[in-house]
Amino acid sequence: MSIRKQISECLQQYRTIVVWGASGLGSTAVRLWLPVEKIAFLVDSNPNRLGNSIEGKQIKSPDAVPKESPECVVICSGAHLEIRKQLKALGFRGDVLFIYETFLPNRKLSEFEMLLVDIAATRNDNWFRFLLMKPQILLNMTFRLTRWFMDTQWLRPLYYPMFFLHAIMCVVFGIQLPPKTSIGPGLVFAHFGTIVFTARAKIGSFFTIYHGCTVGTNDSGDGPIIGDFVSQYAGSHVLGQCRIGNHTRIGANAVVLDLSSGGECALVGSPARIIKND
Repeated sequence: MSIRKQISECLQQYRTIVVWGASGLGSTAVRLWLPVEKIAFLVDSNPNRLGNSIEGKQIKSPDAVPKESPECVVICSGAHLEIRKQLKALGFRGDVLFIYETFLPNRKLSEFEMLLVDIAATRNDNWFRFLLMKPQILLNMTFRLTRWFMDTQWLRPLYYPMFFLHAIMCVVFGIQLPPKTSIGPGLVFAHFGTIVFTARAKIGSFFTIYHGCTVGTNDSGDGPIIGDFVSQYAGSHVLGQCRIGNHTRIGANAVVLDLSSGGECALVGSPARIIKND
């Protein structure tokens, strides 16, 4: 199933939606994924964007949401937790969805389908510019295909050639990613270079990782379990028996060792401490 069709099915119950976010992600969502006929308008807090339009849909200020009372707001911004709180403060009582939440059907995806989600979550331009500016997507391809061939009996003869190609891609991009590492759909390498994963890690959907990071083991060989919608910023390390909840941000240069945290928080410092989102 295509991303556009999946999102359309997810939003089919709504007659009108509003898109919050008119920059890169919002623009991509309107042009490539969302059912434009259902969009009433877009919202952005940047005054320089107000009055402009994307695909014929006007960009308005946040104050327009409670006045127009749409059935659903689709957030197209990395600051989706903060926007949810802003919507609550505005008195909005409709449904609120983060754009990436609409990507996933209520079933288990194959590794090939996960690759399509990886590409959609990373791509923000035409294919030529995308491959030129984000060549690390090739590593997603070899990783997902290696796992797909490994798990699919009739494709198993292709496993070893693809495993060899994946090993080469790991060297090229400076990313150690064993095929046995469990990672959900929406894996995004913001940059490439000096990134290390352990095969014992279990990572959820829409994990974004920056350069100079490690997802590794402790002295006992235990690996982390990381939830959905987690971002790990440059130079940070998640090691050992970590249990990282959904919607967590791991701050730059943080060292997270054998730490358990709930969701919707930030982990900062060395050793890391938990900062709850207020």
